[in-house]
Amino acid sequence: MLGDIARGIRAHARRRGYALPVGYNWAIVLSFDATVVGAGLIAMLQRPAVDVPAGLLAIVVCVAPFALFYISGIEFKAPIVWATWTAAAAVLLFATSTPIANDFAPLIAVLMVGEVAALVGVWGGFLAFLSAATLLLTAGAQHRLDAIPLYFGILGMGWLVGYLVHTQQRLMRQQQEAQAALAQHAATDERRRIAREVHDVIAHSLSVTLLHVTGARRGLQQDRDVDDAVEALEQAERLGRQAMADIRRTVGLLDNAPMGTAPEPGVDDIGCLVDDFVRAGLDVRFDGTGRTDTVSATVGLALYRIAQESLANIAKHAPDAESTVLLRISRTSAALTVLNRLPVAALAGQSGQGIDGRGVRGMRQRVELLGGIISVGPADDGWSVRTNIPLDDTDQVPRGGCPLRS
Repeated sequence: MLGDIARGIRAHARRRGYALPVGYNWAIVLSFDATVVGAGLIAMLQRPAVDVPAGLLAIVVCVAPFALFYISGIEFKAPIVWATWTAAAAVLLFATSTPIANDFAPLIAVLMVGEVAALVGVWGGFLAFLSAATLLLTAGAQHRLDAIPLYFGILGMGWLVGYLVHTQQRLMRQQQEAQAALAQHAATDERRRIAREVHDVIAHSLSVTLLHVTGARRGLQQDRDVDDAVEALEQAERLGRQAMADIRRTVGLLDNAPMGTAPEPGVDDIGCLVDDFVRAGLDVRFDGTGRTDTVSATVGLALYRIAQESLANIAKHAPDAESTVLLRISRTSAALTVLNRLPVAALAGQSGQGIDGRGVRGMRQRVELLGGIISVGPADDGWSVRTNIPLDDTDQVPRGGCPLRS
């Protein structure tokens, strides 16, 4: 029974804790309330026994902001603190036997000023300071409070501390907003990256699969060659299964589902990529030179995806064209050129959705993130995709796969 009650109190406190102002927690709130209640208790004990009821009333009023916030669900606002704590100080100063030497009652007003300044800033604290100063001056004018200058000095320090706390809270809010913006930006970049990966995988797999299916249809219709047709369909099936695995792995990044450990393709896999298109019937030649172990995994993936997207566009728009994939790796950069040797008029649609289409945008984003350059468009002898990406000597990650060969 008691355990259930305790768990319920903790759960309610946790829920209400989310409504606290930025920079506040239960430790701070309880510390402030304990300090105010302590000041009120000492002020009550300083007075004769006849003033105990008034002192108890002041203590209850001091606890009112916390009770209203925790029990009633009212927001923790500066006006409530100002009204209740000012009323508590007024009860002790005007409804009890005064003056009292070293009276603790004005400290409630000091804490009120500091709390209000912390909640609403310098001008709200200034208004609270004026109301507290008016209260103290009135008590002094009625000979209910001594040492007014001392209390005014303490009141000013309360205002200053509250302002400093408010400034710190404002900086914390700005930091949280900046972190939230960075998180949103990172999430957007990740979604964009996953969209690029899915687009590239689907475009490649469908292009090559359709080439195989077309070859199988022609083999059956024209040559009546069942063996060639079956081989083409087997290749299409293999690529389809591979594409499904790639899509599952990429889409798995969107959730916490377990993913396979297959590595991302890299620069060494460009030769295998070209072989897939050649087996599907595309007339493409690969010519590569340089050390692939100087190419990082990130750069290698970008080069592979650019070659993949370019060949997929060729398969879609000019499957009978003669094409060349040139890869040149030097000590400082990696250059990739995919050239489709057809008249420009025949290649007007080769960029998929146009030169600013999703595929080309994805290629540009990959290259720009790596500090490289890329050009896509008509060339003297056809249509070309040319990119050059700088290499970082400190990030050399060997990759497995098909050997680089001409």
